[in-house]
Amino acid sequence: MSTVAPPTRSTPEEPQMTTTTRDPRPELVDVGPVPFGRLLRTELRKLVDTRSGRWLLISIVAITAISMAGTLWVNRDTGAGLLPLLVAANIPQALLVPVLGVMTAANEWSQRTALITFTQEPRRLRVMVAKTLAAVLLGLGVLVVTSLLAAGAHVASMTAVDGGEVDLAIGWPMAFNVVVLQALGVLLGVAFGALFLNVPLGIVGYFLVPTLSPMIFLLTAWLREHAAWLDLATAQGPLLEPAWLTGREWAQVGTTSALWILLPLAVGCWRVVRREVK
Repeated sequence: MSTVAPPTRSTPEEPQMTTTTRDPRPELVDVGPVPFGRLLRTELRKLVDTRSGRWLLISIVAITAISMAGTLWVNRDTGAGLLPLLVAANIPQALLVPVLGVMTAANEWSQRTALITFTQEPRRLRVMVAKTLAAVLLGLGVLVVTSLLAAGAHVASMTAVDGGEVDLAIGWPMAFNVVVLQALGVLLGVAFGALFLNVPLGIVGYFLVPTLSPMIFLLTAWLREHAAWLDLATAQGPLLEPAWLTGREWAQVGTTSALWILLPLAVGCWRVVRREVK
């Protein structure tokens, strides 16, 4: 006997509730580039909140204070003039602030943090522009602070001396020349840091090359004759005078800056772009 299965009763399907969840990951079109202002603030913060940068700034302040105190002591009877105090205040930071430029250009590679930096901002030249601008801004900021300290020390020194006359005028040419010297010095530090991509080597190059180059340009008569067009220190000599530079002197400053600053900086940027990040 064959058994017949009872017919099955069809029931209407119940409607299923469907929920749509949004992918938490952002779309590529929603991810914009890192704003340049944020890059600049980051590089400025990295210059002052690292241990090496902080101690270098403390050293600059300490050496500047000692230098100004010595000038005030030597001129304690007659009162210290503004120009000697400016020289005493600005020479130490003019020598040491460019070291911050070396550090900001080479720190990523010496401390092995390049992977983090260039992951956040893959456009490496943009990062180098932010580093360069941050170093120049910090250098000019230090110059302003030390100049204000020198002016305050001059006023206090002259006030303490009977008959002392306060004179805060140094002339626009001298002020402009000092700003140009400071900016060129910082850019030289950035250039050597980018060229070597190593902080110790960059610092040695920054101090050694400007010291030895004038000696090299004294070897022959031709080099001595054209030293102002080839040697950075010789070309920058007129910037130490309280007078506007002539067109020829500006051309010499521009030529030597292109040779000693722009060329190493361009080679350094090329190395940054081409170097493998590990």
